[in-house]
Amino acid sequence: MVKFLASISNIDEAHQIKHCDIDIIDLKNIDDGALGYVGINAVSNISKILNKHVLSVTMGNEENPNTLKYIYNVKQVINQNIEFIKIGLFNKKFINQHKEFLKKINFKNSKPICVLFADKTFDFDILKEIMNTGYHGVMIDTHYKNNNSTAELLTIKDIENFIHIVRKNKKFSGVSGSLKLKHINILKKLHPNFLGFRGVLCDTSSKRKLLKANLVDRVSKEIKKNVLINQGAA
Repeated sequence: MVKFLASISNIDEAHQIKHCDIDIIDLKNIDDGALGYVGINAVSNISKILNKHVLSVTMGNEENPNTLKYIYNVKQVINQNIEFIKIGLFNKKFINQHKEFLKKINFKNSKPICVLFADKTFDFDILKEIMNTGYHGVMIDTHYKNNNSTAELLTIKDIENFIHIVRKNKKFSGVSGSLKLKHINILKKLHPNFLGFRGVLCDTSSKRKLLKANLVDRVSKEIKKNVLINQGAA
């Protein structure tokens, strides 16, 4: 079953979507680049509000995760029992630093997910190299939030091959990046582990800032509806 990941940015949004049907709630500082980190205080406070939900946290936009500050931040998040920790590969030249970083961390029950960017770092050579690291999964996102979606930047065949490679290596796969409602049916047929959304959950005039619970419910129902159709057809 394809899961629904929704990104939120603060405590107010946590309260707003607390009762929505979301499989993974992603904590992200939407005012700080592609994978802005909300900080440990926000992670801790939001975790208390959403203590019955599966959470993920984006860890920031640093090219090199193998630094004392980055490692410290990741360890703090791990201690909050966060399910998924999202770490961006912003520059392919730093892949060896990612490998060293992963060796240093005891992730306990948290699962590190590598984020590749359809408009910056995605290619199949680097994807295959990631398969030999300690990442539990890989997802595709967009680095530049200018309304070009992953489903438009990459071909459906490329996305299908991405999911196949990740699944073959027994890791999680995710697709996000300015996805729209029209992309759900197309991408669900490829069977990623999750589809991630932010922009389409917000008022269109707010530039990804004003989350609306009714829009969250709309995306959730679209994903769940497709699940029921697929199960019925099977």
